[in-house]
Amino acid sequence: MARILLPLLLLLLMFACSGPKEATQPHVPSSQETYEYGTCPKSGEDCPREQTLACALKTIASGYSRCSKHEDCVAANVDAKCSDAGSCPPLYVNREMKAAFEAEAQREIDRYCENSTCKSGGPCLITWFGARCANSHCTWSGSLGAF
Repeated sequence: MARILLPLLLLLLMFACSGPKEATQPHVPSSQETYEYGTCPKSGEDCPREQTLACALKTIASGYSRCSKHEDCVAANVDAKCSDAGSCPPLYVNREMKAAFEAEAQREIDRYCENSTCKSGGPCLITWFGARCANSHCTWSGSLGAF
């Protein structure tokens, strides 16, 4: 009798431990889904809250973009990682504050892309960028490519 019960018991235990594993795994939100910055709206198009990141970078850039002439302004370089924020068009800041802006902006991008599940981007339709100083702030001028 023990010979028959032991295999049946093992078979029962084997099936009792199997089952859908998804039911036990809770959804862990990505860094993109939880990203927030100040009063920026929590919105996105292709990826969660990508517009929130774009707003954050523009807000940060506004603190580094004072200028008095066009030559004061340069394009900032950041590693966009999972986003395309700050790349099309690039963000323009005062050349003397460029490094400080890039460090602060990169921290925000890193925070947004920390454990991302989506990569935004696509073709940039702006074919030429140029820095200019307008109303005492660095901005860009450019031209759109053919659609």
